[in-house]
Amino acid sequence: MTQTRTIWTDSARRLDAPTALGAMPVVVAEPEGRPDGTVLLVHGRNGAPGQPQIAEIADAYLARGWRVAAPELPNSAALPMSGPPEQVTFAGHTDAAAGVWAWVAQQWPDAPRGLAGHSLGGFAIAHLASASPDTHHVLAVSPPMSGRVLLRAREAMGPSAIEAARRESPLYFVEMQTADAEPALNSVTAPLAVVTGEVDGLIPLPDARAYFAAAANGRFFAALPNAHHCPAGEACGRMFAAALSALGVGDGCT
Repeated sequence: MTQTRTIWTDSARRLDAPTALGAMPVVVAEPEGRPDGTVLLVHGRNGAPGQPQIAEIADAYLARGWRVAAPELPNSAALPMSGPPEQVTFAGHTDAAAGVWAWVAQQWPDAPRGLAGHSLGGFAIAHLASASPDTHHVLAVSPPMSGRVLLRAREAMGPSAIEAARRESPLYFVEMQTADAEPALNSVTAPLAVVTGEVDGLIPLPDARAYFAAAANGRFFAALPNAHHCPAGEACGRMFAAALSALGVGDGCT
């Protein structure tokens, strides 16, 4: 998937967040007026802040008065300067996001901070929320609860899909056997929402429901009809608005 320029990224600043893994580029956009909070918006494997499914989430937050901080995480094929995509891992993606999450807390310490993530980003934010009791809320879009979920999906697609995953991301493929966010989700106390596609071939509906059910404070679950792994569009935007309302984002609920 290629990066797509959108209004939200065009009007945003691009900052460098110092982390233990080095400087991490972060796209930061402000709503009109004083922000009510800041969301860390984490893209998935081979993702980028400008992709349509990420832009849809960002637009929903900006419309409800929240600042958006979306990092460009390492080893994404959509970000040519981010390093070799074949070196992506579940743990590496999570660690990189955690470094930016710590930076967000330092930059904007006096307002609520929430977490949102798509696909592998949804896996990462489960761990971040588990380690951060003060997290305002969690919004996961098309989230895998474990590497086994992704492995089963590829097995269902046939041997060629398995071979492609092994070839394109060998470390990620090995980690599919053990990567698991369920223990982290079990300890997340923040309000949580999941939005997914009804016909997502990578995260089948029962697996998205399992992610939601693993959290103690699930507030909102929705499956967009006829939508796949990267939902976007008008109906998706309305669903995100409903999810954020349920999570207390905007409407004076922060």
